[in-house]
Amino acid sequence: MRIVFISDTHNRHADLELPAGDLLVHAGDFSSRGREWEVREFMAWFSQQSHARKVVVAGNHDFLAENDPAAFAALVPAGVDYLNDSGVEIGGLQIWGSPVQPEFYDWAFNRKRGPEIARHWALIPEGTDLLVTHGPPYGALDKTTRGEPVGCKDLRKLVEAIRPRIHVFGHIHEAYGTYTEAGVHYINASSLDERYLLRHAPVVVDI
Repeated sequence: MRIVFISDTHNRHADLELPAGDLLVHAGDFSSRGREWEVREFMAWFSQQSHARKVVVAGNHDFLAENDPAAFAALVPAGVDYLNDSGVEIGGLQIWGSPVQPEFYDWAFNRKRGPEIARHWALIPEGTDLLVTHGPPYGALDKTTRGEPVGCKDLRKLVEAIRPRIHVFGHIHEAYGTYTEAGVHYINASSLDERYLLRHAPVVVDI
């Protein structure tokens, strides 16, 4: 199975050059402010891509998904799996997705560090092969331009405990990249850089 990962496209999705693959995964922030027209346009584009299956989580910019879940769900077309603290099995892969990230100003899907956000991570089941979160775990491709790691420590503990084969996320644009540690392949798939310029190529993984 060839998986193509993207994230943080912020309405620039149509400018991407997507490699062919079997599964297309978007780790959130597909819009600028989560307005209905933004969601509709992204979902139309996403669903039309050639990949047989598509998975997406929302991000902190995708307000409609949190503020009006019913309206958002109505815009998710057939063939797209939207994950919100939920999972799906595709081609033998157990996939889990969550949009939450540590609290930062008044963005969508903010949760306070500690018990509040840890409750979301506790839902991730053992046996997860591919974990899709919008925000990064602490110490994994999570440094800002100031060199400060801003990922979630509780998420990192959970990932180290269940050890998914792949953990993909975005959110911190400038930390784009991949690396493997203790059997977990970490991917920050942010498509835009810290200046919101389209600089980063989709990440492709063959399983």
